[in-house]
Amino acid sequence: MTFLVLLGGSKLLAVTTSTVSYIMVSNRSITKGRQRKVTAREEQYILRVLPNSPKSLRKVQGELDLNVCKSTIRNVIKRSGIIVRQKMVKVLEMMPHHKTTRLCPTVYLKSFKPMLTKLPLSFSLF
Repeated sequence: MTFLVLLGGSKLLAVTTSTVSYIMVSNRSITKGRQRKVTAREEQYILRVLPNSPKSLRKVQGELDLNVCKSTIRNVIKRSGIIVRQKMVKVLEMMPHHKTTRLCPTVYLKSFKPMLTKLPLSFSLF
């Protein structure tokens, strides 16, 4: 079929067949590999739903009615760069009095003295 098109095209345009074949090859769309399961629009939907909610991948999959596995959704998120792993910030060590109050709260409660021992006359609970 392409051979006939090459011959017919070259005769119509009055050029060599190699020129026509070169033009056909250069204008051919290159589709190598397997097609993606998720279209660009579906990726946008996934990224629009996920950042603001702590939903699981399965819930997102069910909400958007996608026919893909959860690892595909995870790959979309990773590819987008929205969620990035970061090194945790170190926190200062606890002071000794903080350690005692955390480990022995009764010690803290015994040392606690309320500021108001008597309620003022104008104060009522109910």
